[in-house]
Amino acid sequence: MNNETALVKVDNYAALQLSATELREVLTENLGGQQLSAFELDRVKVPSGGGTTWEIPTLEGTEDVKSFEGVVIYFKNQNAYWPEQYNGQNNPPQCVADDGMFGIGDPGGDCSQCPLNQFGSAPDGNGGKACKNMRTLFILREGDILPLVLTLPPTSLKDARKYFLRLASKGVPYYGVITEFSLEKEKNDSGITYSKVKLTMKGRLDAETTKKLKAFQESLRPALDAVKVDNDSYWPDEDAIEAEEG
Repeated sequence: MNNETALVKVDNYAALQLSATELREVLTENLGGQQLSAFELDRVKVPSGGGTTWEIPTLEGTEDVKSFEGVVIYFKNQNAYWPEQYNGQNNPPQCVADDGMFGIGDPGGDCSQCPLNQFGSAPDGNGGKACKNMRTLFILREGDILPLVLTLPPTSLKDARKYFLRLASKGVPYYGVITEFSLEKEKNDSGITYSKVKLTMKGRLDAETTKKLKAFQESLRPALDAVKVDNDSYWPDEDAIEAEEG
């Protein structure tokens, strides 16, 4: 059986061993009664310069891996505009759309109509957009009860969207599969080397597990919706952005 038809039941996902009440109790105890902040979730970043190794945060420190697996339990499309080139400082974007549709700031408004969100608007003339389109994924890994955050930069969006659409064409929700995340070294027409994220389905989850993951998503969604765009979401990939990003 191939990955499109094989159903797997996961027994080692810690989050699925807890009820919604038990999850709240664990979070309450470990956070001292405070609310979970999305900024406290661990993040994994796409490396710069064509790197093909992930740096995964763990209790023992950072682990270097070529790939990792997990279930995408939620995602957000986000747009952000920085008028200046990256200078190493964590400067907030001048305009940001945390829903990927309506920008707040300057110029703000409907992203689909914004001239900065059109191909060819990038100031360096590479055919890309002045506004950066991203997709933030929340990935639940085996053994964890909180998701890992991965923001896909513009150069990884096209393939990621194709992956999500292929799942949709089979009637499979994105949280109904185990996805592998790996990195490929690519080079654009200008000779700039960059890293592209590759998403591969490793197995479909059975209906019971998928239902549990949907409920788990709903319990965490308020915190996940609070995740904001930051500079590290796209700057390492900036020099590689091409017109084919969308």
